[in-house]
Amino acid sequence: MSILWFIIELILVILAIDLLSGIVHWAEDTFGTEKTPVVGKWIVIPNVVHHHSPLEFTKKSWWASSWDLLLVSALGIVVAWWIGQLTWHMWLFCFIGTNANQLHKYAHLPKHKVPWIVRILQTLRILQNSKHHAQHHRGEKNSAYCVVTPYMNFVLDKLRFWRLLEKILVPIFGAPRREDIKATSEQKQ
Repeated sequence: MSILWFIIELILVILAIDLLSGIVHWAEDTFGTEKTPVVGKWIVIPNVVHHHSPLEFTKKSWWASSWDLLLVSALGIVVAWWIGQLTWHMWLFCFIGTNANQLHKYAHLPKHKVPWIVRILQTLRILQNSKHHAQHHRGEKNSAYCVVTPYMNFVLDKLRFWRLLEKILVPIFGAPRREDIKATSEQKQ
């Protein structure tokens, strides 16, 4: 395998997990309410708290904010192994996916609290920094859903990807506008 092909595959894996992080984030903001069975208490309520007080999220331990991602990644690794597709791509995808919430936390912390290697990756624009992530916390909180890199948000927001998903899926599944997002929108008007 040439080094160029390896770098292309590496970039595609990172962008794929960033896209998935955005889709999950968008889905929890779009479809979840505090009353949604199981995930309401487990995912939506912490998300509402995060929208009102973004730094609250950073006080959680890695385990408290990533155990669910670790569980999903472990399941993904088992399935990939079972079907004979456990490649370095899957390992990397699961590693980054397991740490997506931690990377999200780093985008909220002051630079001096971010590990030096993450600061370097943020400076090199490989990982998302706080300035980029702040786009999600402005206005109606309906853009910049991806939390790993600064690249997917630019492309998806320009393509109006999230609005397209809403046009397709909201009529099918319905999507209540959560009070935390509604309140933020009304404050802006």
